[in-house]
Amino acid sequence: MIIINYYMMKKNTLNVKVLLLLLSLVIGTTTSFGQRVGALPKNAISKRILISNGPQGPIRGGESAVTDMLLMNDGWVYGSTKATWGAENCHIFRTDGDTIEHILNVTSKFPKQTAVSDLCPGKEIFYVSTSTYDEVFDDKSKTYEGGHIFSFDPATKQTVDLGIIVRGQGINCIALDMTREIIYGVTYPAGHLFSCNLKTRTVKDFGEVMTPWRAKDLGRVSWRGVPKVLMIDDAGTVYYSTYFRREVKLTEQELMKGGESSYSSNAGGRIYRLAFGDEKPVFTGAVIPAQTGMDSDPLYENGIASSIRAEDGGFWCGTINDGFLFKFHPSTSTVINKGKAFQYWNLRSLAYGGDGKLYMLGGRDEDNSWLLCYNTMTGSMDCLGWPDNTTQCGVITADKTGRIIFAENLRHSFIYVYEPSK
Repeated sequence: MIIINYYMMKKNTLNVKVLLLLLSLVIGTTTSFGQRVGALPKNAISKRILISNGPQGPIRGGESAVTDMLLMNDGWVYGSTKATWGAENCHIFRTDGDTIEHILNVTSKFPKQTAVSDLCPGKEIFYVSTSTYDEVFDDKSKTYEGGHIFSFDPATKQTVDLGIIVRGQGINCIALDMTREIIYGVTYPAGHLFSCNLKTRTVKDFGEVMTPWRAKDLGRVSWRGVPKVLMIDDAGTVYYSTYFRREVKLTEQELMKGGESSYSSNAGGRIYRLAFGDEKPVFTGAVIPAQTGMDSDPLYENGIASSIRAEDGGFWCGTINDGFLFKFHPSTSTVINKGKAFQYWNLRSLAYGGDGKLYMLGGRDEDNSWLLCYNTMTGSMDCLGWPDNTTQCGVITADKTGRIIFAENLRHSFIYVYEPSK
């Protein structure tokens, strides 16, 4: 605390000037470092567009949390939402980076489907998977018929329902083998890998990927260990990351009367593959990058959060718990760790910009999101910043001009348009 003696002020004006200078430095320092820094340059964000339309709809508050986006051949970026905070409807919309158009109320067509969990591009159409609230899966008194997969044609705006995949289960992610016309997916929360033949409409269950565990973090329930993304190479082989779970028997000295005789050990970040025609997935031997001791942490999930195809046939991937960027080469089951550009975890979404660089969206759940950039030619990585220190985004993509579009997953969500050239 700085106390200015009135008598001294009168006696020595030089002391007053010195004290005032010190006071201004203290105040200035406190103001500068009391605020979180790291925002993107103001002119780099050219648009900020609200997705929700207010009480009259069609997208109301609580229905605009964006779950996925993809660029289609008609030049529009199509996006999907989920319901939050007790809302009941999820939607499909589209944007050109300047405006937003509502396309479909998914829940009105498929009742009790409150979330679009994934979008998957096809030939001139795209495929959509649905799910519901975690609280529904956690409450035995509530019933859920199961998640749908359906196709959507942007030209005609028509949908074709492939039906409910598994009764009582949502769908966490999907991927399409265009050559063989087979959609692969993972159920939630049971964590079963399945395929759906688009020609015959037959569904095949390849069994449990792993036994997911129920976690409660900050009052929110979820199931960990369920793959978030599927990758498919040109040979039709499906890749995903999950945990290897084994039962470890206690030694005689560890046994306690009336206690357990064994405990479960979960080793995370293991990449598995299911070759076309095989009946069971096998471990590739590849393990994703993780900090020492974090591969089996029960709270911070160890797995792949996002992936995108690389020009050489490999896949760029981002991890969940540590936020590492790495490249996975399916032909040799090789993992090349490229490191991390920021202190948080969860590289949740990847997209190529018009400048050829790989843009990444990182940040913890329920916290501000960071935009990062990786130059695939030079290997340099940069943390560009955030649009706002309260922005919580879930997905990024590029529009037809190469601008980066990223969207929030909040009750009233915005879309931000980032201009790499600026």
